[in-house]
Formats: sequence, C-alpha cells, structure tokens
Amino acid sequence: MFTPTDDFLSHACAAELAALGPKPSVEAACAALDRVFALAEQSWQVRRTCLDYIRSAPPPACKAGCGWCCHQQVGVTPVEAIRVACYVKDLPADQKEQMAAAIRDGSLTTAKMNPAQRVAARVPCVFLGVDGNCRIYPVRPLRCRGLYSVDVEFCIASLEDPAGMRAKLESGLLRPVYLSLPEFIFGSALSGVLKASGRLKWAAVSLELTAAVAALLADPRLAARWLAGGRPDRSIQSRA
Repeated sequence: MFTPTDDFLSHACAAELAALGPKPSVEAACAALDRVFALAEQSWQVRRTCLDYIRSAPPPACKAGCGWCCHQQVGVTPVEAIRVACYVKDLPADQKEQMAAAIRDGSLTTAKMNPAQRVAARVPCVFLGVDGNCRIYPVRPLRCRGLYSVDVEFCIASLEDPAGMRAKLESGLLRPVYLSLPEFIFGSALSGVLKASGRLKWAAVSLELTAAVAALLADPRLAARWLAGGRPDRSIQSRA
C-alpha cells in the first residue's frame, strides 16, 4: 500500500485548496477543507496501523469522553474557523441557538486571556460537551486532531496543576507524553493549508478558535471577506 510521506501530504493538502482559485465560495472552501481533513486522517490511519509503528509506539490514551486537553487556547487558520462556523449554522435550530450562545459567552470570557491564563483559569473549550466529547468533532481543527497523549494521568495533572507540571518538564523530571507522529502528520496538513493560503492571498494568521467563530456567527459577511483576501481583525487573533 502506498503511504504518503509528510511532504507529499503537505503538497496534496495545499493542492486541494489552491485549486479553488481566487475568491472561492464559502461552500467550495468548506468542501476543500473537508478533503484536507480526509487526506490527513487517512494518512494517520495508514501509519498507525503499520506493524512497525504498533511495535514501536505506545498506544494513545485518548478516547471518547476524555476532554482533559480541551482547556487551552486553540489557534486556527481562517478557513478552519469558517468551516466550524458553517457546521454550527447547519445544526438543528435548537442546537444552533444553544451553541451560538455558548460561543458568544465563551468568547467574552476568554477574550483577554493569553495561553497561560487560559490554562490557569481551567476554562473548557466551548465545543466540549458535558459528556466530555467534542461537539464539532467532524470539523475540529488540525491542531486538535494531532494531539494524542499516552498518559491520561499526565493530562489530568497538567490541567489541575499546570505550573507544577511545567516546572517538572523544564527540570527534566518529566518528559512530554504526546505522540510525535500524529502531530507531524496533522502539522504537515496544516502546512499545506498555509501554503495554499499564500497562493490564494488569504491572510496566513492564527486566530483564536472561539473568538473567530463568534465573529463569523455575528457577521456572516466575514467569511466571504476573508476568502477574498481580507485580513481578520487583530482582536480575534491568537494571543502570545
């Protein structure tokens, strides 16, 4: 079976979006991004089921209902934010209204938080359901897709005592417990999205997920504006 390399994946993902041409429709951009997601997921599935990888890598501890890592700032590209906003808009009316309100309130809560403050506040992602599952799982961002832990206790401790865990990592008492291969694969797909963004003259900026989706829901014209090359407002960009 042919297994795409990370470089191949990056170019393949870039091609899916670059083929859109200037000023694509929102629907076409969402469909192209869905194909990027599928390419990356297929690549990860092929690699993770290879016998050599199974023998050499510990199994991920992540599973449905485990949302310990979903309490941090998530950076997304504009087209990823657009895809999430469209997914929310297509929900049944009652679910859409409930989620839109949660997104709006969540954006106000985290608006001025930097990544460290966000973790310290233990504010869950607005898309994390009460059952611990992601409510936008089919269209979740590439950075979320690439995060796989092999130790759930580490994840819990990182949420409950982030400063302590950071100190242990910096001192060498602990080592990161996240699998590198999925991070590389989905990072390669993200690299492809950024390459295509450059060709299409889209703003290659990192947006804070909640703030960006809240802005898109509040002003539906933003999606077309961003896809035509408009730059998202600085207030919704990821904070350092």
